[in-house]
Order: sequence, then C-alpha cells, then structure tokens
Amino acid sequence: MVKNDLRIMDKADKRELVTRLSKIEGQIRAIINMIEKEESCDIVIHQLAAVKQAIHKTFTNAISKILENNCCININVKESEELQELKEKISYVSKLIEKYL
Repeated sequence: MVKNDLRIMDKADKRELVTRLSKIEGQIRAIINMIEKEESCDIVIHQLAAVKQAIHKTFTNAISKILENNCCININVKESEELQELKEKISYVSKLIEKYL
C-alpha cells in the first residue's frame, strides 16, 4: 500500500511553484479590483480564463514535480539514461493531464 506522504522537497521546485502561485494571486487581486471598478465583462472574463490556465499549468507542474521527486529516488545515478527517460515519460504524462483535464 502506498502511503499518503508524497511531498515536494526540492527547494528549487518549491520556489518555482510558490512563484507561480504568487503570480496567480496577483492576477486574482487585479480581477477583484476590475470587478470593484466595474470594468468590462470581456476584460474580466479574459483575465479569469488566464487565471484558470495558470492554475491548470501549475497543477500539472506540481504533479510532474511530485512524480519526479518521489518516483525517481530509487535510481542511483542522478543523470543516468534511465532517469532521463523516466523524466521524459513524466513530462509526457503531465502534458496529457494538462491537455485533457
């Protein structure tokens, strides 16, 4: 049985995800401001769609990082051909998730 203890432990990966989320947070604050100022619905909807896409991309990136950090640990050589192949497969799966989710 797999434990529910998968984590993003790599500092660079964490920083990347937090940076993405901080940008999304800024976009949401801007949208709130647009709504309060009664901006055009077209502009608001366009920005909401951008936030949706950014969240979606961040989600697939997080899944990819979780897989890399937790499923590639058992490969002894850090940049071996097997690791590179596994990373490419993870990237492919992430793109599928992004495309169809």
